Amino acid sequence: MDKTLLEHLLDQTESEHLDFKKGLYVKANYDSLLKDVIAMANAKVNGSRYIIFGVKESAQQEKELFNITEPIDAANYQELVFENIEPQLDCQLHYLTYKNHLVAVLEIRDPRCQPYLLKKDFNKLHKGFCYIRRGSKNDFATRTDFDYFYKQGQFEIHILDGYLRAVDSESGCASLECSFRNCTDFPITVYKGYLEVWDTQKLRTQHRLFGHSRHIPGADYRLEIPPKSEIVNDFRFGFESSDCLRLEMDEYGHSDLDLNFKLYLLDTLGNEYVGRAQDCIVFAKGKFLWKVKI
Repeated sequence: MDKTLLEHLLDQTESEHLDFKKGLYVKANYDSLLKDVIAMANAKVNGSRYIIFGVKESAQQEKELFNITEPIDAANYQELVFENIEPQLDCQLHYLTYKNHLVAVLEIRDPRCQPYLLKKDFNKLHKGFCYIRRGSKNDFATRTDFDYFYKQGQFEIHILDGYLRAVDSESGCASLECSFRNCTDFPITVYKGYLEVWDTQKLRTQHRLFGHSRHIPGADYRLEIPPKSEIVNDFRFGFESSDCLRLEMDEYGHSDLDLNFKLYLLDTLGNEYVGRAQDCIVFAKGKFLWKVKI
C-alpha cells in the first residue's frame, strides 16, 4: 500500500470493493468489523478490497478527512479475522499520512475462496453468519449467492494472446482470441460481454462483445456453452476510430502504452465472470485510423 494507490482509491466512490469509515473499529464494535470484512470478501468482484479509515464520504461523493488519533495494532485486526472467519483471509492494516492526516487502510487481499462465513459465535453474531456486499451496502447472502459461490471458478475465461486486432473496419469490430471453458454440469448462456482496456492507471476504452469469427449478430449476441465444454475462437468486440485516439495510437496503428485487458461476461442467471491479461497489445489499421491521421 502506497500513497499512489491511496489517492487512486480516494478518487473513487464507495462500491463492492471500497468502503470509507470515519474512525477505526474499537473493541466494542468488533462484530461490525467482522460483518464488514465478511461482506466485502464475498462481494462478486475480483481483486483486493479496501476499507479506508479517517475518511467520510458525503451524499455528493465528496471526501472529508479525519485524523486517526489512536492507532490500533494491526495484529489485533489480523488475529480477530483469523480466529473468527473461515476460510482463512489475508488482511493487512496500513497507516499512511495524507494531506497532514493520519489515515488507515484495511486491505482484504484478493479473496478467492467464497463463501466466507463466521466460524463460531461472536457477541450477537452466530456461527455460519454470511454477509455479502452489493454496491455500497451489506446484505444477507441468499441461496442464489451460494449457487454463484459454488459455481464460480468452474467457468473459466482465458485471453490467449493478449492481442486485440482492429483490422476489419467494415465490420466495426476488433478480434481477440479467447477460450471460454464451462467446467460445470450445467449449460451456461452468455448474453452480454465487454472488454476493458486499461493502462497502468486508468480505463482507456471499453468494447461490447458482438460475436465471434464471421458471426457478428451485434448487441443481441448470445453464446450457449454446453456443460463440460470449451469454446476457443476469435471473439469480436465493437471498435471505433475514437478508440484509436483514446489509446494514443500513431498513424501506423501502434500504441506505446502499457495495456492490460479485463474481459467481463454475464450469463442469463445474472452471474458475472472475469478474465484478465497483462502486457497486452492493441493494433489498428485502415479506416479505423482516419481520426488519428487527421
